[in-house]
This record gives sequence, structure tokens and C-alpha cells, in this order.
Amino acid sequence: MINRRQVLVGGVGASALMLGGPAHAQQRTLKFASATLNDVQHHYQTRFKEKLEATSGDVAVEVYPASQLGPIPRMVEGVMFGTIESFITATAFLSQVDPRFQVFDVAALFRDPEATRDLFAGEAFRSRVRTFGNAQNIEPISTFVHSPNTIISKRPIGSLDDLSGLKIRVLGTPFQIEPMRALGATPVPMPLSEVMPALQTGTIDAVISAPTVASAFRYYDAAPYMMMVESWPLIVTVATSRSWLNGLPDDVRAHVVGVARETEAEAVEWGTADVTRAAEAWATNGGEVVPIDPSIEAALQSTIADATASLIAASAPLSEEVAALSGILAEAR
Repeated sequence: MINRRQVLVGGVGASALMLGGPAHAQQRTLKFASATLNDVQHHYQTRFKEKLEATSGDVAVEVYPASQLGPIPRMVEGVMFGTIESFITATAFLSQVDPRFQVFDVAALFRDPEATRDLFAGEAFRSRVRTFGNAQNIEPISTFVHSPNTIISKRPIGSLDDLSGLKIRVLGTPFQIEPMRALGATPVPMPLSEVMPALQTGTIDAVISAPTVASAFRYYDAAPYMMMVESWPLIVTVATSRSWLNGLPDDVRAHVVGVARETEAEAVEWGTADVTRAAEAWATNGGEVVPIDPSIEAALQSTIADATASLIAASAPLSEEVAALSGILAEAR
């Protein structure tokens, strides 16, 4: 017969098994948000989910594209407050969280696509950037070029003078706002979800946007002209809740970060091809891809540099990051 002591010991053992054993065996949920759909950010989300869930049973990933968890400012706040575990977004939307994120809007640093890819893949860069936003519970675990910026407009842009007087949707960063003001345009920051209605109603005349986003949201129906600026990239980052990351066992945390970097490499390759697909879709649907004249591109770069020099000088943290990344790029060359 089994005595009372054996029953008690056996019960304790069974309870331990029912509780799942070691803490790291408990599955956690990662809500992964974005504002876009069917672009490289959305592709990153789905591939990250596939890769992580295929290699670890510790984290279940829920993907929420197209602003399903709210407009961009609310999603940023969600990561800060820990209600959203991860949000992939243009770095400009994090500039209010930490001024160092503005370094990605300094166009002169990232004019060379190949040098930019090498920079982002290096540990010297990663070790600096993973501290961005930490004081506000944000940790970037992946950063890469989304695409070149484009100027989407209702009428063709033959020179920079054609931008004067236009109401242009920009990201909420002074590094897009001030250059547009310098060109005589009226910059209008607004969430991505509001752009298409604003184009349709005439609230704005043009938009600075990624070509893949513009094509996916069918901007060609309201503003058919697209001018691609290869030397002015849109850079995105995977802003992740630091408290969530730090709550993971060390091995699980390292695995999540490792999968993020693996997915980043895939996303860069996929995104390059997606820019071509977006331009083709734009033309197929009645839009016109207008080649940018080299003189216009050079003048735009000069305007951006002149209009933002004082912004860099006025911020010690930003100035430090510009100098640091310039140094890393110089060493790589």
C-alpha cells in the first residue's frame, strides 16, 4: 500500500510538472505592430514570426500590420508602456523618444546605399544603436534601409521650384520639415493612415513616402507622379519593449535578437527587389515614375544639408552620434 507521505510527495511532483517546470519553458506572446501593409516592414514581421516560432517554442508572435493597433503615435506609446512588445517603424517617429534617432534623418550620412548596408550590419553600429530609447523602455533590435524616399505629387516636379507653395505630407521630424520649408513648401506631418484621404480631399498636394508604401496604398489614384530620390533613404527600426526583453531568460533573449538580425538580412534583399516591383505596379496602374535629374538630386541634398545644419549643432546627443557614425563610415572606407 502507498502511505500518506508517498501521496504528498507524489502530489508535489505532479504539481511541478503541471506548472511547466523551469520558468523558460513558459510561452510568451510578442505583439508585433506596423503601420504599413505588403511592404518590407510587413514582410519582416511575417518572416520574423515564421523563423522564431520554427526555432523556439518560448515565444508566440502575433502580427498586426496596417495600424491595427492604432495610429503611429499610439503604437510608439504602446512599446514605451509595455502594452505592445515590438513595433517596426521609420526611425523619424521615434525622434521624440530619443533625439539620437534623428541621426537616421541626416541624409548626407546615408547617401551611399552599399556603405549604409555595411554600416548597419557591423557591431560598432549595433552596439551604439541598441542604447537608443532605453530610458523610455525602447530597445532597437534591428535597423535597415526600407527604400529610397520618393516625392509623390499631383503634378510632375521638373525642378525644386515646383515644390514651392505645395502642401506636402512629411514625417514628424524637423529633418523633413525644415528642408520643405526652405523650398517654400508647407510641410504637413500626419499619420500614415490619414495620407490617402488627405490627398483625395486636397488637404495635401504631395507626400514624401517610400515607393513601396505609396504603391501599396494606391496613392497613384490621387497623385500619379513619383520621383525617386536614391540618395535619400527611409530607414526603419524594430523598436522593442526593453522590459519585455529583459524579462526573458538570457538564452531566449539572445535567440530573439539573433532571429531579428537574421530576418534583417533577408529583409534587405527582399526590400531591394520590392522597390522595383513597386515602381512597376505604379506604372501599371496609371502612375508615372519620373526620373530625377542629377542636378535636382544634388540641389535637394544641398538644401537638406543647409536647412538641418543648425538642428545638428543645437543637439549635443545628435551631434555626438553624427560624429560617431561619420567616424565608423570613414574607418570602413
